[in-house]
Amino acid sequence: MNNKADSITISKDASTWLEVMLSLVRKPVGVRFLYDQNDYENCDTPEPKVAQQYCVAVKNATLGTSCKLGLNKISCLSGARVLGMLPASQDIIDQTEVKSGRRHFRMGLYADYGISRQVAKDMIYCQHHVLGVEIKPLEQFEKATPDVVIIIANSLNIMRLIQGYAYHFGQLKNIKMVGNQAICQECTSYPFEMNQPNISMLCAGTRKVAKWQDDEIAMGIPFNQLDKIIDGVKATSNLMDDNQTKKKIIERAENMNIGDKLDVKLSCNYYKGSFGTLSYHRNKH
Repeated sequence: MNNKADSITISKDASTWLEVMLSLVRKPVGVRFLYDQNDYENCDTPEPKVAQQYCVAVKNATLGTSCKLGLNKISCLSGARVLGMLPASQDIIDQTEVKSGRRHFRMGLYADYGISRQVAKDMIYCQHHVLGVEIKPLEQFEKATPDVVIIIANSLNIMRLIQGYAYHFGQLKNIKMVGNQAICQECTSYPFEMNQPNISMLCAGTRKVAKWQDDEIAMGIPFNQLDKIIDGVKATSNLMDDNQTKKKIIERAENMNIGDKLDVKLSCNYYKGSFGTLSYHRNKH
């Protein structure tokens, strides 16, 4: 991305192309860190009337409702810690208890302290202090750009995003998941700090409070890579998608008046003619 104007254009176009190329049920969500009082006050996205968990705010944004969360409006201290919103001086729990693994071991989350400590050391928390976060549908980012984009979808759509990533970047390496702190750590702080996408199977906590569907999983993507990933999804459609999927893509593109910008051809996927025994292919040729 060359400049801020380009980034904002991409954030607006990205939602359109994601909607065209994938069969998403939920809106992609952008997350922007608000670093100081000026950032927070100048952000015109409203605070929720009632405090809520970060992952619930993300869930609401997938349905079109935006909000900004400060420390007084986030009702999950684990999420606040992960995102860099909760200074150690204000935490009601000694943060060394969390970061050493002692807290989760005592909770019974892992078989022994050594495993709990290893998991805790591998957790990637945001290494900054922010006053809050702005959470809203990606399509609504017009004056600023998000830092991370979160997409909640089924495994088929996440597969296509990975294929789009691989088109430009190669294999998606160092995926990190533990089924805990899914939206805040696996989908936000880890992609942000490591500058790479990550996959999450979600976690028991967010599945309980945000009420995701059983077959839904998540992907967190640094915004600075989103344009290339979408380009990769478009570039690999002819090879990866079947005719039924391509017809739906063409229909969605035409409905959104961008059919002339689409290059999707039927009956040319890479696996057409690839299946069969060795003798079958020898006879064929």
